[in-house]
Amino acid sequence: MGSIHPEQLTEARIWLESVMVREACKRATPEDIAALSANIEQTAQALEEGDFEARARRNLDFHRLLARATGNPIMVTVMDGLLDVLGEFVRKIGNVDNAFVLPSRRRFMKHFAARDAEAAVAEMEASLRRLQRGYLSRVEDRGAAPAAPKPKRRSAAAAVR
Repeated sequence: MGSIHPEQLTEARIWLESVMVREACKRATPEDIAALSANIEQTAQALEEGDFEARARRNLDFHRLLARATGNPIMVTVMDGLLDVLGEFVRKIGNVDNAFVLPSRRRFMKHFAARDAEAAVAEMEASLRRLQRGYLSRVEDRGAAPAAPKPKRRSAAAAVR
């Protein structure tokens, strides 16, 4: 985990979840949509009860449910791996104020249920980027390592050499 930075985690999530949301929008069953909606309500309940562990678990489960809605077991496996890393990161930094997540999830679900993949992806990406800012501020407050430097891009000519 020490070599994984929040920016890298968010970047991978955005790439993966953008594809996942598009496919899930096409393939989700009414049962998938109901499970996602139920998850949002369970997360809201955990938030009301002040149960950080349950809230964190439910938030991660939301993304697992989305992966399942693609109908592709490889997507589920890849998302599970990414969420395992994220879960460790969340436990390490602790309770972060993310009151915007539930309203964002509800907006997402309106787009998702309407099969509006582009709007659903935009909502998901905005939420993930906002979460990243919260995580970064928490990491910086704890004196953790600075953000990972952006990799240098090589020109096409340099790549051929």
